[in-house]
Amino acid sequence: MRETRLGISIYPERATEEQCDGYLRLAAGLGYRVLFVALLGVRDAREEVVARYARLTTLAHELGFEVCCDVNPGVLARFGVNCSVLRGKLDLRFLREIGADAMRLDTGLSELEEAFLTRNAEGVSVCLNAATTAHDHVGAMLASGGDPAHVVGCHNYYPHRYTGLSLDYFLRCSRIWNDHGLRLQAFVSSREPGARGPWPVDDGLPTLEMHRDLPARVQAAHLALLGCVDDVIFGNCFASEEELAAVARAVAHPAELTVHVEPGLPESERGRLRMRLSRRPEVCDHMIRTVESRMVPGEVAPFNCVDIKRGDVLVDNVGYGHYSGEVQIALMPMENSGRTNVVGYVDPAELCLLECLTPGQLFSLRLE
Repeated sequence: MRETRLGISIYPERATEEQCDGYLRLAAGLGYRVLFVALLGVRDAREEVVARYARLTTLAHELGFEVCCDVNPGVLARFGVNCSVLRGKLDLRFLREIGADAMRLDTGLSELEEAFLTRNAEGVSVCLNAATTAHDHVGAMLASGGDPAHVVGCHNYYPHRYTGLSLDYFLRCSRIWNDHGLRLQAFVSSREPGARGPWPVDDGLPTLEMHRDLPARVQAAHLALLGCVDDVIFGNCFASEEELAAVARAVAHPAELTVHVEPGLPESERGRLRMRLSRRPEVCDHMIRTVESRMVPGEVAPFNCVDIKRGDVLVDNVGYGHYSGEVQIALMPMENSGRTNVVGYVDPAELCLLECLTPGQLFSLRLE
């Protein structure tokens, strides 16, 4: 599994200096190290933009953040920046003036232009939109002389409901970046009522459409378990302290599932569920089976032997002989023969994580 960095977004035009500074300090204290800002909707003069952003990014750098700024050629041209050697000498001083370590091109250039851009004298990294599988644009850019040390992929975020990426397309796009060994970023969305992005339309700012209505911690855990993303970034602000902390924990411990336990479950069986478990190497369609749970001594009496739904947490009882004590998680509905105890269920918001538990993977259950 890739080591994942945490990130936040801030849009200074839509917040006070006090809000921005407080948010930076709060996130830094929880281990966040990537700051995403956007110039796409900025209409102020260059001097005003430099003053506003330089103040913010100076503090961000002091706190250990890397700063990525969302731009496009039209925005840069308005600020007197030439980002194409095909139209003259590269001049990215404006990006350094505002404190950007990387520029995200919302609208891409040709492979040759992007390759030249990665070798700019200011040392600004180039962040490209990762959501394309039309052809190996990235490979062509590297073959044209692009510097892989200054190339980053970044999936977009989608404020319009139903426009986020499908999981299959996201994985296909991401695989291209992974195959080239390049860093890749994606966004999760705060569920705070007042959280906002840079645009008037704002139904949340996730990369994956399936994440839009999920808790931020589940979005982040899912991205971490998929194993293809290096940076998980809040697309909107301001996330709450609780959300920031929950996402930090989810990325550090993505294979921790919240389980709602059946009332009256014996303490001995709760102890079995608190074990550090791993998925058996044999994969079956109906359930996730575990290795360690059957090693606990003691007879498991029948308990709550009702029919089984997807996400139910199961323990085989004495009726199953030597399988007694095995902890399982149901992947589909099943008829209960009376030999399996339904001891709880995985939080419905976390069901998407079940498909990410690979053979041999360690996971844990957090009981509620």
